[in-house]
Amino acid sequence: MVYNLAMDEFTVYIKERAFLAMILSVVEVYKRETLGLLLGYKGGNRFFVEYAIPSQTAERGFSWTEPKARAFERMTNITKNMSIDVIGDYHSHTDFRGEEARAIPSGEDIADMQKGNVHIIIAVNPKLVKVKWRQNNDGTISGTISNYHVRISAATPIGEYKYRRVKIICPSATGLSA
Repeated sequence: MVYNLAMDEFTVYIKERAFLAMILSVVEVYKRETLGLLLGYKGGNRFFVEYAIPSQTAERGFSWTEPKARAFERMTNITKNMSIDVIGDYHSHTDFRGEEARAIPSGEDIADMQKGNVHIIIAVNPKLVKVKWRQNNDGTISGTISNYHVRISAATPIGEYKYRRVKIICPSATGLSA
């Protein structure tokens, strides 16, 4: 269940290198889900994503065979002695059997969300028309790249099976031309 209290209360700022890593990793294996971790900093209700690291060992499929929690825990342990934190994760949803992918958390996605972290969903669909990247009214960003239409959303949990949308700020994406 989503609670859309003031959207500007929670914001995620995505650096260009993180944006590019996420987009490239989801397009590379289009039609298969991608999972990755977000490295950066948290401050109040703001998340600052410096890096997005795709999981190289996850068995890619239409849904995950390895729980996200195990991959998240491994990477968190590795980054403990670094000057950057794991602040969340990202994964893709792709079109399947004629159903358009949506950048909305599934029940499993909501159950996997970790309190205090940001969770990004990247919906990838075939491009029907070329559109410029833009900031949408619902806090998501979307646009086309190559043969794909992409919509990116973010959320943070606010209770058991409840989440709040997080507004995405990514100038390097919204500055892309169609």
